[in-house]
Amino acid sequence: MKWNWGTGIFIVIVLFLGACVAFIIYAQHQKFNLTEEDYYPKELRHEEKLNKMRNANALAAQLQVMPGKSNLALQFPSDFRGKTLKGSIHIYRPSDENLDVILPVAVDTSLIQLIPMTRLSKGRYVVKVDWTSGGKDYYVERDIFIP
Repeated sequence: MKWNWGTGIFIVIVLFLGACVAFIIYAQHQKFNLTEEDYYPKELRHEEKLNKMRNANALAAQLQVMPGKSNLALQFPSDFRGKTLKGSIHIYRPSDENLDVILPVAVDTSLIQLIPMTRLSKGRYVVKVDWTSGGKDYYVERDIFIP
């Protein structure tokens, strides 16, 4: 077989198209996570979230999130002593939604909620606490890193 410039161009085009097809197949098999599944409806309620954050910032003390060796401790402000707290704790893993943990707020008499570290993998998390007490809504986000 004789090689000329036409054969070379044909081989280059075929190799290029093969690489494009291989990349498309590779890209379709990649796993990706959206930051939030229902991002747009949550964004429409952003003003509500800001009001909840203002309420939380107006408290005498702030919610404390303290990662320890065996437990993740959430210390609610003493403003809520003797009051009923209802809400949820979303421990959000930005890199993998399968590692998210969602729990109800269930504090003890000292306003502490302990979450076992066995439920969390190593890495970065955002602890999102949304709770209601006395007809007022509160929201706090804290970044933590589990070594």
